Amino acid sequence: MTIINTVSLHEAMNNEVKKGRKKLALFVIDEQGGQAPRNHASLLATITKAQTLRMPIYLIEIDHAALGQGAQPVVIGGAAPVGVRTWRDYCVRGATVVKKPHISMFNPETNLDIAAEIKRQNITGAVIIGTQTNQCVKVNAVGGYVDRLNTKKFDGLNKLCKVYTCGAALRGTEEATWKNEPNVFYYNHLEVAPRPHR
Repeated sequence: MTIINTVSLHEAMNNEVKKGRKKLALFVIDEQGGQAPRNHASLLATITKAQTLRMPIYLIEIDHAALGQGAQPVVIGGAAPVGVRTWRDYCVRGATVVKKPHISMFNPETNLDIAAEIKRQNITGAVIIGTQTNQCVKVNAVGGYVDRLNTKKFDGLNKLCKVYTCGAALRGTEEATWKNEPNVFYYNHLEVAPRPHR
């Protein structure tokens, strides 16, 4: 667990990628439909930053119906293909659209084996943003139960790599309850952290 005030999430992304210490990927969770989230600018800025740094970008969608029809992961080339549910502003060229049946992208019914993909791509850090802070984002970041009876539990990204996030890029009015979990780096600032006066 690390809560960081002195560096912003975007500065950390820049530092980690440019220094070659980490291979980061961006996971955008369940930003689907036509709604305009209150933090649209923060989400878009983080996606744009990941694009600039040539990070792999994964747009994770709940779409049980598409999985039932054999949907495969798709890489966006130009305009988002038919069947992509992620809000169009976030459908950037080169992003991989992944369909999951419910809350967790680690569910074996998801159309891309995320754990295998992280290993194959040598990803050592995952930036996670999207909705909802303490539901889908939380379960995918640090794991958890995905049913009301607490019988189905999946691990999260933090079991495979470091997880980076910021409250400004999470959709939900509540504070992230999972920011103190192991292997999570929670940034209090999105683009620029305030510098101490000398």
